[in-house]
This record gives sequence, C-alpha cells and structure tokens, in this order.
Amino acid sequence: MPLSTADIWRGRRLCGALGRLAAMGLLLAPAPEAGAAAYRQAPLLEEAVRRGELPPLAERLPPEPMVVTPAQEIGRYGGTWHRMMRGSSDFHAYGRCVYEQMVRWRASEEGGLEVGPGLVQRWEYADGDRTLRLHLRRGLRWSDGHPFSADDVLFWWEKIAGDPNLSGTVPRYWAPDDEPMELARIDSFTVELRFARPYPLAVKYLAFKGNQWPLVFERAGFFAPRHYLERYLPAAGADDLAGYSLFEQKANDFNPERPVMSAWRVAEWKPGSHLLAERNPYYWKVDPAGNQLPYLDRIRMEIFLNREMINFRAVTGALQMQFRHFNHEDLPLLRSFTDERGYRIIEYDAPGIRGIMPNLEYPGDPVVRELLQSRHLRIALSLAIDRQLINRLCYGGSGRITPMALHPSAPDYVEVPEAPDHARYDPERARALLDSIGLDRRDDAGFRLGPDGERVSLILELMVVEGPDMDAVEIVRSQWEEVGIQTALKPEERTLYHQRVTQNGEHMIGIVGAEATFPLLSSPRWFATSLWSEWAHHWARWYLSGGRRGAEPPPGARRLQEIQGIMSVTVDRAERQRLWREVIANHAENMWVIPLVTQGSQIGVLSDDFGNVPERAISSWVTMTPGYLSPETFFSRGAGAGR
Repeated sequence: MPLSTADIWRGRRLCGALGRLAAMGLLLAPAPEAGAAAYRQAPLLEEAVRRGELPPLAERLPPEPMVVTPAQEIGRYGGTWHRMMRGSSDFHAYGRCVYEQMVRWRASEEGGLEVGPGLVQRWEYADGDRTLRLHLRRGLRWSDGHPFSADDVLFWWEKIAGDPNLSGTVPRYWAPDDEPMELARIDSFTVELRFARPYPLAVKYLAFKGNQWPLVFERAGFFAPRHYLERYLPAAGADDLAGYSLFEQKANDFNPERPVMSAWRVAEWKPGSHLLAERNPYYWKVDPAGNQLPYLDRIRMEIFLNREMINFRAVTGALQMQFRHFNHEDLPLLRSFTDERGYRIIEYDAPGIRGIMPNLEYPGDPVVRELLQSRHLRIALSLAIDRQLINRLCYGGSGRITPMALHPSAPDYVEVPEAPDHARYDPERARALLDSIGLDRRDDAGFRLGPDGERVSLILELMVVEGPDMDAVEIVRSQWEEVGIQTALKPEERTLYHQRVTQNGEHMIGIVGAEATFPLLSSPRWFATSLWSEWAHHWARWYLSGGRRGAEPPPGARRLQEIQGIMSVTVDRAERQRLWREVIANHAENMWVIPLVTQGSQIGVLSDDFGNVPERAISSWVTMTPGYLSPETFFSRGAGAGR
C-alpha cells in the first residue's frame, strides 16, 4: 500500500527527532554549574564596562539566564547581519529576527512544533483550564537597564488594550466567546489569565501574539515598557489626538529610544535608507559555555525598491541569511553564483494554502452577488483551473496542490478522503455546471450572459505581487475565460487592499494565503468570523456583532462559525480532530474558498561564513521564522576579518 502524505510526514518527524531538535538550536541546556567559568560578554560590551558606561555583566544578567544550545557550535562574537527590507510596511523583515515572546515556539521531540519557555519561565493551568498562571523570569531587565516585571504586562492590558483610542477593542483572542479575560497581578513576577470557559489556545496565542506591543501595524502584543511609556499616555477619557499621536510614536517598534527585551534594539531608522539594530547589553540568554547572547553585534536592513536590487545583493554575497522576498523563479540566477560568491540556497517547508475567495456578500452588482453565492458557480470555477499546469509553469513543479485542509505538520492533522474533490481539472464539467445555473447564453465574443442579459464579468483582486504568484493568477484568469466567464485582474497596494477588505468588504474576489499548521491562530478567514475574511467579511461582521451588523450567513457557513467557537475552548484532541473533519468536509462540499497552488517551500540564501542556521525548518508567520530558530545564536565566522 502506498504511503500517504501524513505517513511520510510522520516518518520525517520520527526520524532523528532529537538530532533535529538540537539542529534547530532550541534544546535548552542547564545553566553553567557552580564553579564553572564566569559568564562572558561581547568585546564591545566589555569595553563599555571598562569605560564606566555599563555595569558589570553579573549585574546585567538575571540570576538564572535562559540557556540556548546553538544549532551547530558555540559561536564567536562580532559582525553584522546584513539583510534587506522594503520599508516600514515590511516590518516583519526585521521583526521576525527579534522574536521575543512571553512563551515561544520550538521544535518538539517528534520534529513538529510545541510551546516552550520565554520571558515566562513556567506556567500551569488550573480550574479546568480556565485559569492560566504565568511565572515570569526573575531579574530580567529592559535594554535600558530598568527591571522587567508583571507591571509591564498589566500596563499593556489596562492602559493599552483597554483604551479604545489605542486598541479599538480587546483583541478577540483574549475574549473567547466574547467574554474578555481577567488579567490579575499575583506579585511582581506572576500573573493570571482568567477565562469564563476552558481556553487551551491561550498559551499558543502567547507564543504567537505575546510580543512587545504594538508590532507596528499589527497592533498585537502582551507587554510594554511601563516606565518609559507611562509619561506619554494621555489622561483617561481625554480627547487628545496630539497626545495619542505622541504615545504611538514613542511605542513604535522603529523608535530608537524605546526599550526592548529582544537580542537587538533599533539604533537608527532611516525610512528611505536603512534600519540598524545593535546588541542589547541586558539580554537575558546565554549559550551553554556561559557566553551572553547574541553573538552578532548588529543587524543592518537595507531598504530596497525592486526585486532586481535584492537579487543583485544576493548574488554578490552581501546577504548573510535571508528568506524574505525570494521566489522559486529566482533559483537559476541565485544558483549560478553560489560557488563564486560564497553562499548556498536553503529551503524551508512553507505550510500554507493560497485561496481564491469570492466575496459572498459582494455589495456591488446584485446579479454578481447572487452568482457568487451559488455553490455550483464556485465549483465550476474551481474545476476550470488546471493546477498541474500552474504548478509546472509557475513553480517548477515545487508547488503544493491541496484542498482546504490542514498541513501534515498541524497538531490536529486529519485526513478526510471521503470529501468531494472539486479541485481537479475538468473544464467540460465546469461548462455543464455553468449552463445548469442559467449561464447558458453567450454574447458575440463568447462570454456568458447573466439572467439580466448582461455579460457576467468577474474581478480577481490581489495585493501587488511579482513573480510566479502573479503568473498563476493570470493563468486562472485565462482559464475562466476559456469556459466563458470574462475575468479581469486588479492588483492593489497592500495597505489599500486591506483597508477595502477589512473595513468595507468592497472587493469582488480576493486572493490570499492562509497558514495551514495553526489556522485557528493565524487564519480564521478559513471560517467566517474574521473581518479579514475575503469570502465572508459581512457574515463575520454579523457574527461578531451578535447580529446587529453585516449579513446573516447560510446554515453551512453559520456552522463553521459555531465550530470555531467550540474548538477554541475544546481541550480533547480527538474531539478537535472530529471538528476539523467536519470543517474540511464543509469546505470541500461548498467550495467557500477555491484552493489554488501554494509554493510548498520558501527559499533563501545563506552565506558560507554564517553559522548556526538550521538546514531544515518550517517557514511560517505563526512561528515568526527565522525567529523561532533562535537568531541570537547565529554568528559570522569572519567576524574578526572586518565584516
């Protein structure tokens, strides 16, 4: 019997699990034993101590630093990590390098992902999983030397998350079943998250959203430097736009004055030129030899305007390690210079799904809205797409063709072989379905006419992209026209696209990617409860407002809304998997989202002199890759040679 995808994935996870765990740099070792050599620090910091600019290292480290085992070897101090970013809207290019959460993702012994300690040293659930108690590490300090404590968490919750001028409403993931959690301070190093119902997802959200607020435009976080920001906070109830604007500037991740808990802190931010981050002298992690991390002195992010610029920097060997902004179509160029320029190509699994999402309450033409709500139309549009052709021509055969289903790396992974397959290529069946729903008449150009006698015209809207994704969408457009549906493309700038979708749901058909390992955390657009949901924006508004706004969904979509609420408070894994089977079957039957082709992996460049970068890993927004790979242990072997 041939092996299934899940069998292969499970085999990969079981084979050499401990070796991979060490290779990911995420095995935690005990602190150096009594009598071991004293902790050591970078030469730059040693000089600062000698000049009297910093207190000694023993006064800057906590009593029990977090010990991180590097992926390959104990590194050396010095050097700059050279990377590139598009500008302020591309914050993740830097933000993923300074992934520092309350708790954090790490490799599990089975080769998958699990939650491990971070700023929180340990935690436990109580009261039937209704209460989550977090024990912060003692002795931590912000990058300016001020103590970090539970007060920084309470400050975020009470003064930021609770202020509608800053947060709008409490983030939904901290209000399961529309019941905001209670966050209580037990002492300076202990807080409790109290929920009305069991909430097993809470600790995972702390690994995903438990960063320093605000993560620029994402407006996510779980702590903020009270000692620094409190002075800038307008008085409660004050109508002070200028005051709030100043607070936002001071809290912003690009502000060089803002204290941080991460390995590096922003030292310079020149929006049209570069970002420079320098090591945090109060960073609270060490390697097993007692060396304070990070190894690298700096991160420098050069601003680039087009792909030719980043490809040029890559082939000249100027980038030490970068995944972001490379596509598989770049491979021939990148490979042609690897030996000459001293770098190699690395490839990480990318467990995502790219979907075509019709706006099922499209507020424009009512005829188009009624057609998009037809299950048979959506199935026909899916059957008209030759995904094998797209994979071969656009992704060199490396893409992933999948229904709306979990990736095999997902903790709740299930297979639903009995679900209908509407992702196959069958243009004749597509034409027959279109005829059956009243689109059997055509105009002189061969395009189908709607019930009003006018030509049916669809618009595929997507954020501006370059490379194979754009080519794939162009193939979809042409194949829909081959079955008689006139189709146009409408690329839009990212900020404008999100504004139109999240605020008004004005689009006709959106094209986006969804995370398939932890979709309940990152991609609730799979369901119907996210205002980011291109296919169910108005149904989500109805659900989130308790029926006061938006439009009531049909029973099938309403059931998905119910399942999301149930799953968010379900502890039993078997029950969660049963619910996932229902979700996947529901999507397959109704084709709410038309799955396309996803690049199954993410490629990047890695300098030969750059150490401790794992050869294999998962590339995901949820894990903030490369953040979960412990970039604080990356190092440059040529650091002493002038780079």
